Amino acid sequence: MRNGPGLNNLVLFKILKKGYPLLVIEKFENWYRVVDFNENKGWVSKTQLSNDAYVIMTKSSEKILKFPNHNSKILAFAKMDFILKLEKCRKRWCKVTSDKIKGWVPKDSLWGIE
Repeated sequence: MRNGPGLNNLVLFKILKKGYPLLVIEKFENWYRVVDFNENKGWVSKTQLSNDAYVIMTKSSEKILKFPNHNSKILAFAKMDFILKLEKCRKRWCKVTSDKIKGWVPKDSLWGIE
């Protein structure tokens, strides 16, 4: 992540996690100004972004459930800062995947949903 669009700008920090969710807040040519869930802002090249949607867990621990209701079978637990691939969302729930787990998480436990 850089402090401005272009390779001549200072690198602020590197994102090392694949799928780390970012929200695009501005565009300049092939560069995007983005913000993460910690409010870190900077510029990244279009080539560094993916069309796949990812979210990050914002609660200390949350259940990943088989169906979108709190009485459903618990498939796994996700901790804060855990990155999940976003499949789809409903009004209060989102279907997410991670490696071999596919299930539902309350929408208010996630950051990165537009």
